[in-house]
Amino acid sequence: MSFPMIEVRVFTHPTCATCPNAIQMVQKLTEQDPQVQMRLVSLATANGREIAKSLNVMSVPTIFVNETRFVGVPKWDALLEAVEREKQKPSA
Repeated sequence: MSFPMIEVRVFTHPTCATCPNAIQMVQKLTEQDPQVQMRLVSLATANGREIAKSLNVMSVPTIFVNETRFVGVPKWDALLEAVEREKQKPSA
């Protein structure tokens, strides 16, 4: 039985002071859960800014667990809960 991958997108910028904490948190999550993959989106790139604009991302770090949005560095438990909710959703 295969499990769907859960993509966690982390919107960052090189000048962001708290972004490294958010990235480390999601990296830790990917190490603990093989279903989770991290995608970094840098607002320092034109493509990153386009993606951020389309999702109405106004500040960094912003983390998406599929549709769940966290602005700033989330609490670890809140991030885990968001991933678990995604796992409970029926796969398409």
